[in-house]
Amino acid sequence: MSGDRTAPVGPATVAALPLNVKIRNHRGKTIVGGYQHFYELTESAAFIWRQIDGVRTVSDIARLIAEEYDIDQATVVGDVVELFTELAEHDVIKISEKSPGSEV
Repeated sequence: MSGDRTAPVGPATVAALPLNVKIRNHRGKTIVGGYQHFYELTESAAFIWRQIDGVRTVSDIARLIAEEYDIDQATVVGDVVELFTELAEHDVIKISEKSPGSEV
């Protein structure tokens, strides 16, 4: 899998953390960032962040969130796509597509 921050994010997208990303927990808030951009994550965005492992797809993460928060998975996919798109545009995550037939 090769990362391409300009590739469109979709249900089969996999996110990984680049080496330059900083993660801080400060007074109960999760703050993440790259070289120039930092984000204070909401509780649900922090939950999404903790699922990024370079293996799980957007759909996999959406399923976990839907179960955790008892909400519709289809809605969550859109939220994860939106978050990953913004973070990838600012080099806070690397994105790629899951290869067909690859093991999770």
